[in-house]
Amino acid sequence: MRLRIATFNVNNLFRRARLFESAAFTPEGKKVLVDIQRLQELMAKDVYTAADKKAMVTILDRYKIGDAGQKKWFDVEEVRPDFFVKRKNPKRTEIVANGRADWLGGIKLTMEDVDDRAIDNTAGVIEAVKAHIMCIVEVESRPTLVGFNETSLAAEKYEHAMVIDGNDERGIDVGLLSRYPIASMTSHVDDTYQSQNGPQKIFSRDCAEYIISLNAGKQVAVLCNHFKSKGYGSQASNDQKRERQVQRVCEILAQKFDLTKDFVVVAGDLNDNPGPGPLQKLLTLPNLHDVLASPKLGGPRWTYHDKKSSFDYLLVSTTLHNKLQAVGIERSGFLFDVPGLKKADRERQRASDHAAVWAEFDV
Repeated sequence: MRLRIATFNVNNLFRRARLFESAAFTPEGKKVLVDIQRLQELMAKDVYTAADKKAMVTILDRYKIGDAGQKKWFDVEEVRPDFFVKRKNPKRTEIVANGRADWLGGIKLTMEDVDDRAIDNTAGVIEAVKAHIMCIVEVESRPTLVGFNETSLAAEKYEHAMVIDGNDERGIDVGLLSRYPIASMTSHVDDTYQSQNGPQKIFSRDCAEYIISLNAGKQVAVLCNHFKSKGYGSQASNDQKRERQVQRVCEILAQKFDLTKDFVVVAGDLNDNPGPGPLQKLLTLPNLHDVLASPKLGGPRWTYHDKKSSFDYLLVSTTLHNKLQAVGIERSGFLFDVPGLKKADRERQRASDHAAVWAEFDV
């Protein structure tokens, strides 16, 4: 039987944080991302010092958090009780919580609807790839993926659609579309490492592990990933986080699979290029193969809209790699005028800023 497996970062399906659109690459957008990261770090502390509270007030006031009206980029959602209050006399913002355990809530990014053309074009890319199993990156939720599958993919909808909520509060989880039954699912959202501030989550989103039942009793394991981005934070800290994620994926593979016998795929947006760097240990792991390094690709391997970066991967076990028949990259999603897709007049009408990567096997 022929089995086609793919991965695609869809940049959300119906609703996306305004900050994740082209604004994220402007000087203003980059500054907002830095401020959000700093505020998240301060909010996460067990105890808020006077200096911490002052720094948080500075960021809250900069974006008029607590004032009336919808916020351009983000707001602070307080479930209970108060994290901060706006005093009237004298007029000031005051952090009333003394640590993370004192309140429940967090940062909530301002969302906006994805353009209808972008939704249609995302569906067009998925239909063009014709994968039997597809890792979906940056999807809002399972109900969203199910709704997209049943409406936008109505003519070619998948029998199975699954998302496990991950660690990212921004609605950019990893999920799966499959024409074969999902036999089991394992989440790694709770995998941690020990830092000077205590246990910390390893995965920015998740390393969602799906076991798919094929015909004749065969199974394939698909590990869907979305590693730490280069978007904000220092390069050193971002690289270090991706290295931890790589290390944990390697451990999972060693603990649970035999890459010389089992059908195993590590898929997703790993947010870095091949070669020396944070991904090197995973990309050089014995009996794990990058399908885009195969001569069957027959062209350049870039998968990002800058036409030079290769962030999207299908890494497969030796027993699966030995059955590789074809490899492809579907780049139509971020091009402006492609036959079969609706013409995109501007960036937000594109399907995604990532290409879909696929590989076909004779299993």
